[in-house]
Amino acid sequence: MPVNDPTTVVQVRDGAVSLGGRPVLRRIDLSIAPGEVLAVLGANGSGKSTLVRAITGLAPLSHGEVLLFDTPVSRFRDWKRVGFVPQRATAASGVPASVWEVVAAGRLSHRAPFRPMRAGDRAAVAAAIAAVGLTDRSREGVSTLSGGQQQRVLIARAIAGEPDLLILDEPTAGIDRQSQESLAETLRLATTRGVTIVLVTHELGPLAGLIGRTVVMRDGQVTYDGPPTSTDHADLDPGHHHHLPGAGADYAPVVTAPIGGAGRPMGGRHLR
Repeated sequence: MPVNDPTTVVQVRDGAVSLGGRPVLRRIDLSIAPGEVLAVLGANGSGKSTLVRAITGLAPLSHGEVLLFDTPVSRFRDWKRVGFVPQRATAASGVPASVWEVVAAGRLSHRAPFRPMRAGDRAAVAAAIAAVGLTDRSREGVSTLSGGQQQRVLIARAIAGEPDLLILDEPTAGIDRQSQESLAETLRLATTRGVTIVLVTHELGPLAGLIGRTVVMRDGQVTYDGPPTSTDHADLDPGHHHHLPGAGADYAPVVTAPIGGAGRPMGGRHLR
């Protein structure tokens, strides 16, 4: 499904988020163009996950504005265009369901209510399950899978929906190298259809070759926005903060935050 051509897919204008009176995001200005593959990097507590939650409307802004496909997120309703896999989510629920059934839920917005799946739907589900290396487990209950495998099921569900914007928060956590490589190939194919991808991660691994732009978060702000750098391949633990472009003294807030950035500079720049 080709992506429409809006001016931007995501815009955050002077965005801020506070939790319990504590500032978590501050002065975020970020524009993501159609077809971009953006990696949001930073240590735990830097603001990565809170930002993607703000982009998807799950973390309300205390200041500023978020636009999705040129529509304020508060009024955005075309959610089939957005695929989001949160960090440390689980595919298990109180209702027994197989891997196939959970992933097939990603196709619900593509067909009329109570209509059976078409051949295209089944093909999309099968391809998504294969992309995360779970074809041999597709008929098993998700409750029997490990936490990492359940995360892979949720990634497959998002991919099966063929969204225009795909946001993945720590997609390679708990996934073996072979599955990471399969995921990287699936995302590469998605980019050929013009899908915009936002990856929130500590470490890029096999996904590194896909990235065209990186945003580095620290202390709830953007400290770098531009082309990938050598630091993008480093494990961004709190002990590695001195490797971050534009990083200052160590900071480790209690509340884990999100993704953010500023308008993309041509050569990349450190932002303070």
